Amino acid sequence: MDGSVPLRLWYVGVQVVSAVVLAVTAYLVYTRPDAHHRREFVAYVAVQIAWLLAATAKFLAGTTGLKYALSLGTDLLAVGAIATLGYFATAYTNRSTSPRRPRNALFLGWLVVAVGGILTQPVFGLQYSAVATRTEPTAYLAITPGPMYLLNAAVAVVVVVVSLGYLARLFVSSTHRPTSSVLLLVVAAVASLLPNAVSTMDAVPLLPGYDYTVFGIVPLTAVLAYTVFFRGELDLAPMARTEIADEIDDALFGLDDAGRVIDYNAAAEPLLPDDVDTPVGRALSALLPGLAAEMSLPEAGDDDISATYSTVVDGGQTHYAVSVSPIVERGTVAGYAVVLRDVTAVERSSQELSRQNDQLERFASTVAHDLRNPLQVADGAATLVAGQLRTAGTADAATAADHMDRVTDSLGQIDDRLDELQTLATHATSVTETEPVEFGTAVRGAWSGVDTAGMTLDVPADGTIQAERGRLASVLEQLVRHSRDRDAARVETALTGTGFTYRDDGRQVPCADPDDAFRSDTMTAQAGGLGLEIVRTQVESQGWTVDLERMDGDTVFVITGGETTVGVRE
Repeated sequence: MDGSVPLRLWYVGVQVVSAVVLAVTAYLVYTRPDAHHRREFVAYVAVQIAWLLAATAKFLAGTTGLKYALSLGTDLLAVGAIATLGYFATAYTNRSTSPRRPRNALFLGWLVVAVGGILTQPVFGLQYSAVATRTEPTAYLAITPGPMYLLNAAVAVVVVVVSLGYLARLFVSSTHRPTSSVLLLVVAAVASLLPNAVSTMDAVPLLPGYDYTVFGIVPLTAVLAYTVFFRGELDLAPMARTEIADEIDDALFGLDDAGRVIDYNAAAEPLLPDDVDTPVGRALSALLPGLAAEMSLPEAGDDDISATYSTVVDGGQTHYAVSVSPIVERGTVAGYAVVLRDVTAVERSSQELSRQNDQLERFASTVAHDLRNPLQVADGAATLVAGQLRTAGTADAATAADHMDRVTDSLGQIDDRLDELQTLATHATSVTETEPVEFGTAVRGAWSGVDTAGMTLDVPADGTIQAERGRLASVLEQLVRHSRDRDAARVETALTGTGFTYRDDGRQVPCADPDDAFRSDTMTAQAGGLGLEIVRTQVESQGWTVDLERMDGDTVFVITGGETTVGVRE
């Protein structure tokens, strides 16, 4: 056997095995449905496989012309591999691939020049300065690099370094990934560029002039696939570190599109289970099932989704307001930013306010109940005594009966104040649910529930108002009673764009400052009762405001801040 055969088989074997390794790598990456930009990476590997196979065919070709043509083909595939690597790294790190960017335009310009220089080698000789066929120690094509070859080699170094720099920066930006990934990338870069440098400088005496660049393909690609897709880094492309800032107080999680944690900040660490050393790469539903159950993941184009979450942190119950935002990359969701804002103080204040409101309501109900029975007894007794005095027929008895009537009236006023106090306590809390209410129907319903004493009602427009039906009815009833107590003869209501107006021609409210009309201490002192205080409280509980105005001798209550649909005149 010719002594050159083992050497030839060794070179061919290394390149074929390299192609197989790359094919397996591409298959493993492509079969990971959660791997973003896997198509770009597989395209990069496919070009490299073609490069290896073309280099193997060049080594085995029997004629110089075929070796020469295959050599130019391998150079074209080498340029393609550099181009696809640069594109993958740019897309993966979420940088712009637009040709309008100066850096991208320069890169595309180099591609055109490089391909043109290789294709025109037979004419201008820019890729190789010289080409020779050698037979010792085995038959191969020896080349002397030309200016275009040297330019392409230099650009290849720059692209590899910049691409790996993009990825390394991405990994370093997170404190939750092994920093050894960066070291692996550096080693891979050196291993991939060393054969290129050896070929360029013609530093191997075994096969002088042979292009060893293909021997650097496998180290770079294998390490790249391992660190990016198989070492827990997952796809951090859409998740800039500025989104996961340790300086802010809110807890932040970065998720990939499968709901797995790819990053988190310092404020999120207390939420994570103590027995989990490496949360990155784990599903959020496995780490924090309670949080995952409370929230959902939005689609591209959806608004942020809000939720609430409560858990025990450092031995205390902690409440969070959760916001989930989709991170969209070229029209598809590449991941999610989950923000948890600590609202424990607000929640505790809300609970305390709710507790106090409940206590107030129970107190008012108890007072009203405990006082109403003796009031009814006193009212009944006073009425009975007044009747007996009137039957006596004397002037003194009639005067005494009149006094008892005033006692009865006062007891009735006390009973009314108790009703108002109970209503005020019951409806002091804010409304949580509203519905469209037919305004005209609500006004007429409130009117029919009050003794209007001959007053007239005008509802000049119909439509709806977004309100809590019971509280709107209570507001209107209190206003009708207030009009009656001021001896009004005419009442007019109307919807506006942001609420409604209530107008009557009764006596003016006895307050120099209209704002004082809604103060219970002022109005009670002037025999106005709690009616307008109830109006103000129930109006504000729905997020509205109420003002009192005087127009042409009439009293007008103006309610604003609501949502209405104004209809047609009845």
